[in-house]
Amino acid sequence: MKTRQHNERIKFFGLGLLVALAIMLLAGATDVGPPSYGRYQIASWGTEFGSKGGGFGVFIADTATGETKMVYSRVFGETGNGEIKKDELGKTFFSIK
Repeated sequence: MKTRQHNERIKFFGLGLLVALAIMLLAGATDVGPPSYGRYQIASWGTEFGSKGGGFGVFIADTATGETKMVYSRVFGETGNGEIKKDELGKTFFSIK
């Protein structure tokens, strides 16, 4: 009687173990897409406003959607005289306005 009860417990334990393993395997089976290398491209610009001034900046382009955002822009005049117009460095592409 004890061996039959013992064998039945082992059978249900093994069955439960197999069911738990199957659930974990199926829950973890997600489709992982390939990495999108080269999706975001950087372009910089610079210009001179005359003999004592100029400006420069950086754009980021999303090649999948065609969306372009300005990340950084600075205008400067004489030495020590400059103004940052936009500074979104360190932010993700989707949080840049």
